Amino acid sequence: MRQILTILLAVLVIGCDTAPQQRLTTFPPQAPGKARFYFYRELSPYMGLEWTEVSLNEVAMGSVAPGAVIYRDVAPGLYEVEVRSDRLYPNQFKMVAVEAGTSTYVRVDSQPFWGQSGVAWWGNTFVVAIVDPVIARQQIEGLRQSDG
Repeated sequence: MRQILTILLAVLVIGCDTAPQQRLTTFPPQAPGKARFYFYRELSPYMGLEWTEVSLNEVAMGSVAPGAVIYRDVAPGLYEVEVRSDRLYPNQFKMVAVEAGTSTYVRVDSQPFWGQSGVAWWGNTFVVAIVDPVIARQQIEGLRQSDG
């Protein structure tokens, strides 16, 4: 009985996501003279259900939910890709140089047990990974497109 209640509660929590979202099919054309960043999170029961904010050079670009993808068109340049995280993690953020007409895919991963000691644990640890475009397109296929 306890397992059934736990499963029902998990389904209800997942269903509480109220941000405007749509199933991913196609993205609008990239703005001329701009580079595009895609930020996404795969859906996994081990990664938690929290949204996390992503930033470029300390400027918030939006928040990414598990199982969702957002995109932003930016000026060409050098960017530090960051994610809000309660704990620090080695090589957590990445530096990326982007040119006009390019697309950069950033997967946000959760490190659910990082910093855990004994039975006491708090917070969420997120890291970013720059993913090869061929692999990233496969990973975001079927994710929800979100306004972030």
